[in-house]
Amino acid sequence: MKCLILAAGYATRLYPLTENFPKPLLKVGEKTIIDRLIEDIDSSSSVNEYIVVVNHKFADIFENWAKESSYPVTVVDDGTVSNETRLGAVNDMALAVRKLGIDEDVLVIAGDNLLDFSLGEFIEYALKKKSSCIMRYYERDEKRLLKCGVVTVDGDDRVLEMTEKSPSPATHWCTPPFYYYTREDIALLKNAVAEGCPADAPGSFAAYVCKKSALYAMQMPGSRYDIGDIESYNKVQREYRGIVKKRARVTPNLSLDGKRILVTGAAGFIGSFLSISLLKDCAGSTIVGVDSLNDYYDVRLKEHRLSEIEKASNDSNSEWIFKKGNIADKSFVTSLFEKFNFNIVVNLAAQAGVRYSIENPDVYIESNIIGFYNILQACRFFPVEHLVYASSSSVYGSNSKIPYSVDDKVDNPVSLYAATKKSNELLAHSYSKLYGIPSTGLRFFTVYGPAGRPDMAYFSFTNKLRNNETIDIFNFGNCRRDFTYIDDIVKGIELVMCRAPEKQTGEDGLPLPPYRIYNIGNSSPENLLDFVSILSQELVFAGVLPPDYDFEKHKRLVPMQPGDVPVTYADTFSLENDTAFKPSTPLRDGLRAFAKWYKEYYEV
Repeated sequence: MKCLILAAGYATRLYPLTENFPKPLLKVGEKTIIDRLIEDIDSSSSVNEYIVVVNHKFADIFENWAKESSYPVTVVDDGTVSNETRLGAVNDMALAVRKLGIDEDVLVIAGDNLLDFSLGEFIEYALKKKSSCIMRYYERDEKRLLKCGVVTVDGDDRVLEMTEKSPSPATHWCTPPFYYYTREDIALLKNAVAEGCPADAPGSFAAYVCKKSALYAMQMPGSRYDIGDIESYNKVQREYRGIVKKRARVTPNLSLDGKRILVTGAAGFIGSFLSISLLKDCAGSTIVGVDSLNDYYDVRLKEHRLSEIEKASNDSNSEWIFKKGNIADKSFVTSLFEKFNFNIVVNLAAQAGVRYSIENPDVYIESNIIGFYNILQACRFFPVEHLVYASSSSVYGSNSKIPYSVDDKVDNPVSLYAATKKSNELLAHSYSKLYGIPSTGLRFFTVYGPAGRPDMAYFSFTNKLRNNETIDIFNFGNCRRDFTYIDDIVKGIELVMCRAPEKQTGEDGLPLPPYRIYNIGNSSPENLLDFVSILSQELVFAGVLPPDYDFEKHKRLVPMQPGDVPVTYADTFSLENDTAFKPSTPLRDGLRAFAKWYKEYYEV
């Protein structure tokens, strides 16, 4: 049997997600849609060739995909380049049959959908019937039902009628966009085209065949997921993750109770919140915080955070110890590991900030490169159960594919800061490989919240607005950021700390590096203009700014700054799959908490 996949790959509704990328090759659940389809179909062992019909614009991309595929794939270029010139599904079917001389049974699939049906079972049922066969399922969403082929069947499951995209469906029984046809039915394609069979959707031919031959319906549970825009893509991601999570193997949990834990950068934004959370959540542990308390921003804020940690330690049955020092000082780091023999290390100490790295590169090399090297060396000579370290969404640099996946190549940093974070990931990987150090890197996406960094946009905007200054909104407001609330970041870190990568042996008998990377982001990019609007509303609500404040007079649209990128967008599938956690705090809730804290801290 042949499998004919109609994967034209038009992307007009998915800009910028697929501006120059075909929809069927989008990754959902760490696999492309089309690979997932083929993997499922191939489980039946009944298909001898996969024929993928594509439009000319994406033909080269599909050809490259086919070369790397482990399945027998033939790509057919239908020669069209736009929606205006496309042949349509039925004509694409006829083109492939004529061009390749197909004279056998065919399974036809529209490849721009993610299908959660058991296609292998469907094929076996079709072969057993020895007749044309379509699947039916019960669709509860009336809006989606209007996009489906609606069927009426008799008691023997014979299809009495099928209407492609019925304007007023009388039943909720419908078919996903794939069909099985015998060789006799495929022979009807020429007549169907000649008689003006509607060419737009593959179900049109099913409706045509229904009048000429015996079609049978197979009732199966499952869902059809349409990916037509970024919002529906996100919905598919969320729903599909809910399915695969049930199948995923969960790694054994590593209890944090009774552990000796090192948190570097403890007086920093993330480090302080993590330290407080560990003191609340851990029992009988020793938590050692390290920070150099440098003057990159107001040291008084760092001291305030440390005082909050001290308060939390008073109500904790775990011990809190703070050591002032620089991780770039090798003797200081070595002495810490000698004294405490840490079980878990969380390295959050780093020189932060994209723009500052252009002005002061030396401090980034010192802290982010030399300092991290010292941590790795210490973990090597004083073995730890798990090393968790901060990376950044900045490593994605000029990557044009969104959302950002941990599987993407990140070889194009646009700032020194990003380059140092990428180097951290490479160094950690090599140490995991060479010395078996279980390590996990966390790519944080625009972290915000109370007591945050004053150089971050939401904080610096607030300071400037209070001082009656003008705020600059970069890229003329056409930037989108995946803002992630601090509580979500901390919860993600703690869950990851408990799940050290397992030590395994590869097919070559050699050990695999116990190494992982996760994105931690909200997976919901916000436009900067919308962000500023919400921030201004919450600052007024908290009393930081007066109700009659004129925001329009205090904002200026300016070009993109060097080192910045227009959009950040986290694909958090791996994090969700391994920890069952997804950051989800709404931006307004997070900015409201920040505005309230700001009001109290500065006694506005």
